Amino acid sequence: MRAVAPLLLALLLACAPRASTAEVTLARAVARLPAPHHPDHVRVVVMGDQGTGTSGQRQVAAAMGRVCHRDGCDLGVGLGDNFYPAGPKDVSSPLFRERFADVYSPLKVPFAMVPGNHDESWLNGGDGADARGAEVQVAYSAVNPQWVMPGRQYRAPVGPLLELFAVDTTPLATYAPGLRPEERPGGSWARAQQAWLSGGLGTSRARWKLVLGHHPLFSNGKHGDAGSYDQLPLAFQRGGAVRDLYGAACGKADLLLSGHDHALELFAPQPECPGTWTAVSGAAGKAEGARRGTRPAAFEVYGQLGFVWLDVTPAALTLRFYTVGADGRETLAHTETLRK
Repeated sequence: MRAVAPLLLALLLACAPRASTAEVTLARAVARLPAPHHPDHVRVVVMGDQGTGTSGQRQVAAAMGRVCHRDGCDLGVGLGDNFYPAGPKDVSSPLFRERFADVYSPLKVPFAMVPGNHDESWLNGGDGADARGAEVQVAYSAVNPQWVMPGRQYRAPVGPLLELFAVDTTPLATYAPGLRPEERPGGSWARAQQAWLSGGLGTSRARWKLVLGHHPLFSNGKHGDAGSYDQLPLAFQRGGAVRDLYGAACGKADLLLSGHDHALELFAPQPECPGTWTAVSGAAGKAEGARRGTRPAAFEVYGQLGFVWLDVTPAALTLRFYTVGADGRETLAHTETLRK
């Protein structure tokens, strides 16, 4: 993803209105997911950065379908960048059919979706500066029940066993000044989302709690850790506000799931986020890059397509990382089990 050119960005910053000091109250959106077949056993297939419309996206979808057929899936998760290079501008766009409905309807499970920076494009594909792209995707959830996104942030309880908390990280790491001043890093919308996440995790009685967001907290891939994304020149571009948002989940959530880097990665709890595992599943449509960071990882693979499958029971949460080769066949690359 190319950032906006420095000269253009400087002009945008000069003309952008000041951030609002008004407080923002977030809607209390809750996704109503079908009850799993077994209340003490939930299977989740996790994809991210899938919306390329390429043969690679279709190969990964087919591989996901085989794993779901063999081992079961009750639910899917989509971690953003649901469309490249930019998201649809209205719910009637054929992109929804071409990049989602036609590709994932054979899996026959609902997908809890979050928006990514390409979904919220304004001047440049992936600049993340126009939240109206996310709102179009929220509206699409009323058109296609397989696409679950009742709000830009929402809770999704799956019985007493599991609860998902979806957040919109894009305005917190935009490459250009966001169109809405209150949504810029450090603004009232960012504070409200952080308070919403902290409060929701604190009151949830689910056995396992997962946070879904597009941008990673930790990554050894191209973009790097939140707070230093891409070593970009301006502070608001580097994702410090994403780091602050996820900080509200550290020690409360069991697992943070994200995409953005087109890789598969898993990190045990880190000193900056004790008590919470983090995983990147951003290779469902693109495979690129190489290891750049030096953070110790429980598992990582770059340059290969893939996805993650979760098996959740009261005693354990098991992650399986699958790579998908040029022949379209999936290979189990790593298994990790978290226990309570």
